Amino acid sequence: MTPPAVFLPGSIRWYHWALLVLVLLLAGIYARPAGLLNAWFADTLDPQEGSLRLAGLHEPVSVRRDALGIPVIEATNARDLAIATGYVMASDRYEQMLGFALLAQGRLAEMAGPVALDIDIYMRTLGLDQISRAQLAQMDAVTRGWLDAFAEGVNAWLSLHQGRLPLGLALSGYQPEPWEALNSQHVFTLLSLALGVNVHEELAFLAAAQQVGVQKAAWLFPVYPDEPLPHAEAAKLAGLDLAGLGQASLAGDVATVMAVQQRLRALGIATGKAASNNWAVAPARTAAGASIMANDTHLLLTHPPLWMLLQLRSPEYQAAGIAVAGIPGIVAGTNGALGWGMTMVMADSQDLFLEQLRTHEGQTQYRYQEAWHPVAERVERFAVLGGDTVERVIQSTRHGPLINAAVAPAAVNMMQPHFTGSRYGLALTQTMTQADNSLQGLIAIAGAKNLAAGLAAVEKIGFIHLNMILADRESIGWQVTGRYPRRKAGTGHLPSPGWTGDYDWDGFVATENHPRQINPPAGWLATANHRTLTDAGFQLSSSWYYPERFERIAQVLEATSDHRAEDSIRLQFDQTNLLVAKLQTRLRTPAFAQSLSQAIGALSPQRQKDAQEALAAILAFDGVMTPDSTGASFFGVFEYHLARLTFMDELGGEKGAAWKALVGVSGLTYSALQDHLLGREDSPFWDDAGTPAQETKADIFARALSQTTDYLQTRWGPDRSRWQWGRLHYYLWASPATEMQPFLPPAEQSVVQWLGRYLDRGPYPAGGDRNTVNVAGHYTGIDFKAWDIPAMRMVVDFSREEPLYLINSGGQSGNPASVHYADGISHWLAPGNRPMPMQADNLRRQYNRQLMLEPER
Repeated sequence: MTPPAVFLPGSIRWYHWALLVLVLLLAGIYARPAGLLNAWFADTLDPQEGSLRLAGLHEPVSVRRDALGIPVIEATNARDLAIATGYVMASDRYEQMLGFALLAQGRLAEMAGPVALDIDIYMRTLGLDQISRAQLAQMDAVTRGWLDAFAEGVNAWLSLHQGRLPLGLALSGYQPEPWEALNSQHVFTLLSLALGVNVHEELAFLAAAQQVGVQKAAWLFPVYPDEPLPHAEAAKLAGLDLAGLGQASLAGDVATVMAVQQRLRALGIATGKAASNNWAVAPARTAAGASIMANDTHLLLTHPPLWMLLQLRSPEYQAAGIAVAGIPGIVAGTNGALGWGMTMVMADSQDLFLEQLRTHEGQTQYRYQEAWHPVAERVERFAVLGGDTVERVIQSTRHGPLINAAVAPAAVNMMQPHFTGSRYGLALTQTMTQADNSLQGLIAIAGAKNLAAGLAAVEKIGFIHLNMILADRESIGWQVTGRYPRRKAGTGHLPSPGWTGDYDWDGFVATENHPRQINPPAGWLATANHRTLTDAGFQLSSSWYYPERFERIAQVLEATSDHRAEDSIRLQFDQTNLLVAKLQTRLRTPAFAQSLSQAIGALSPQRQKDAQEALAAILAFDGVMTPDSTGASFFGVFEYHLARLTFMDELGGEKGAAWKALVGVSGLTYSALQDHLLGREDSPFWDDAGTPAQETKADIFARALSQTTDYLQTRWGPDRSRWQWGRLHYYLWASPATEMQPFLPPAEQSVVQWLGRYLDRGPYPAGGDRNTVNVAGHYTGIDFKAWDIPAMRMVVDFSREEPLYLINSGGQSGNPASVHYADGISHWLAPGNRPMPMQADNLRRQYNRQLMLEPER
């Protein structure tokens, strides 16, 4: 869910292209690109020592930084602290926070050009700007004043940088508008959107159902290992022509919406990303008799990262931890007395409704029960850098905006309706359209000095769905935030027909009924996006993540009664995949072992040998997926081939929209691949649609095993010692420009390839996978590039004078000319953690560079 760093190749004006190409060519001949480009943009950097006069301040403010550029901001009052925070955030991440704000408003094309237009149309259709304005209107005066003062600081930075803006802004020629309090709410709204997972599943289900039918598609969307497949939920769509009616095809609309979401992911906007581990250990189970809590948030591997590290200090507000560029507060961290961290609830906060549409007397109408109603319409105009202004009619029904209309071709004129003939529309209902004062609750946590006060602040957060784990020295607690709809029928797991009214929402669950635990008998609490409750009294979700991460955390926490901070740090780096042992148990089951042996025996002699080698390696593997493990390579490559052999033939091949959709959601929720890996012997997907024979699960396993050894030998040669997991599985810190390269014209792709030498970092060997606590998820069946990582790692030990240990997944600065652009990567890769002191003497020793921000005379 990270915003783009704003530099997108489509945003560069022609004369800047020419200059950039010349610089890159000279860099290729004489030096590394970094040398010339750093010199070119050196004046965009801010001083980290000395003094600087800043508009709006009443009293001097100290900004200290350590060796990684992490700042501590100390002010004598809250207003000056907010102003200084705005200045410091802009200094470190202005392009990122601007990208967030423009994206939420649907205005990125104003700076990035045509490459961002589809994204803008989609975001404006979702109405994030209107949602943000409604949230701001509900905001209390204290929080609003905090945001207004923060905006002053951002604008003070901006005024000091006229004519010397960072890379992306300088090349585009874009002139930013002044920052407003509304823009900070835009950032928060975008974060809330990113935590909505179910719409991705529902779109993927439609893509699959159009390929294989509704009931067969239900096999591809399991809820959890011990829960039935959603055939009953899918039955509500039985008999519908999901290929669409009339001139336009629903299949094309689904593919187009999913393509826009793919482009958002290329920009680092991980909408629907399953994120994070957190846990807390009560004093009775710790060595020093004081609580320990830990949090590592799992997000896209992006550069710059989402989080920035920060410590804020004034008489009214003191906290240290992680922050988001654009929001003036600590999102997860500690104030010395209370610690707090978050994971995704995996809440089903979105429902997709199919609407019956028709054009009647020049007007688009939708059917609801026995009547036809006009769709609501508004005209949106999109300014595009280097192009004409584009107009779109945004349409919505009682169930929300029609998201397929968002990406439909523009009408010939504004009087012409988008829909011709009769067809289905896709309307999106979301809980985030309900206004409240959630940002106040998030910022207010830092003022809580004990668990009870922290939980009271957390209860105010209805806009965003989180598992909040909090701890003070004596107590630990878990609270679910957000808003949860009551549905008249169905679970909301799969799309619903909108015209019946049977599946509409009927209010929300009362906040006091949200799941919560305080000081449980077990002596510890943990969440890892797993199914936290089987009976909450309401529908919390049907979109849980894989259970193995939580199971491993529970296994480790249960193993000792004298837990230490070092144990939590070690657990955050744990690469044990419990799925391996589960698979080994299945492979050794007598009935299946016999069937598999027969299936391997039916292969050619060389294929038999390859399959037997892979089977032996997987059975001998200890499940610890370190980068140097060959057993991990056999396991990972076996999963890769099993996914392709099981599902690709029915889902339209490698380029099929249904196959891509299935692989995409497998990184978000419990997947058909893992569900089939451990069971589903009767699944219709075991049969290979390309052969006349009727294959079984054992047949497909045998083929996948044989292809595993062949793949590794073809890739790395006969020397088995070279078949290491980290040679296949890798981290790459790629800029948004690099990630957007496939969507650009050939000439621009070439320049971006050169520019990647300046902006990108890596590759580095990666261990782990989607099921390890130290997560490193990749798209199984596509490639082995890790895209899902712990974006930060935090441990708070209340027995210590300095309780906070925290590392980020990249540099503090988003400016590639800064020495702090990527210096955090090496710390993130190395096992261990790093203190963030809060005591005055320790603070001054570590943060030994000081910039004084002085009031203007």
